[in-house]
This record gives sequence, C-alpha cells and structure tokens, in this order.
Amino acid sequence: MSEEPKLFSIVSTREKVAAIVGLLTEKKALDIVALDLSGENALCEAVVITGSSSTRHGQGLAEALLLAAREHNFEYLHMEGHSLGHWILVDFNDVIVHIFQPESRELFRLEDMWPKADVLADTRK
Repeated sequence: MSEEPKLFSIVSTREKVAAIVGLLTEKKALDIVALDLSGENALCEAVVITGSSSTRHGQGLAEALLLAAREHNFEYLHMEGHSLGHWILVDFNDVIVHIFQPESRELFRLEDMWPKADVLADTRK
C-alpha cells in the first residue's frame, strides 16, 4: 500500500516563524516581534506582530505571505482585514501573523498580552 503524499510540509513552528520574519524583513515590514506561545495559548503556537508604512504596504505584506505559504507549502487557513488594511490577520494555523498600521498597533498593543512568552524575534529599536 503506497503512502498518501502529505498535504502540508512538516516544518517546525520555529522554522515557519523564521521564514515569515525573514520575508517580512525583506519586504520592509516595521518593528517585527515574534512570540512563542506554546503552552500559553490554545489558539496557536506562535504569533508574529508587525507594522506597515501604509495600507497598500500592509496589503502587499499579506499578499507576499500568501505567496510564500504556497511556495513553502505552509498551511493557510484564513485572512481578515485585507480590504481595509488597518489590521490584517493571516492565519497559518500554528502561526498567526498580525499586520498593523501604526495607530492600530498602538491602540491594541498585542505584544503586551503575553508578557511571559519567549521572544523568537524582535526588530524594534
């Protein structure tokens, strides 16, 4: 009996976060923070929070993430907020990416929700 091909690549959460942070850095995302939420949150293993310089930049970041997901065979579940671009959420199942405009990021301050989480990446100055 032949084994069925796997639908999604077997990539650790840390490897996926590193790929996402690398892409966001390449695309000039602002103030990237990645947090390890394993053991802290039942919804995902890690969260990546970043900013964009404009609505179009944020939309472009989200679109680049979707292309990278296809290329790397990452599981992609859903995206919200793309049309307005103030807060775009991209759900890769075990990693959730939040792309904010500066005003929205300051208002919601997601980084403060998990003060005990291990920091996987932080490009803030």
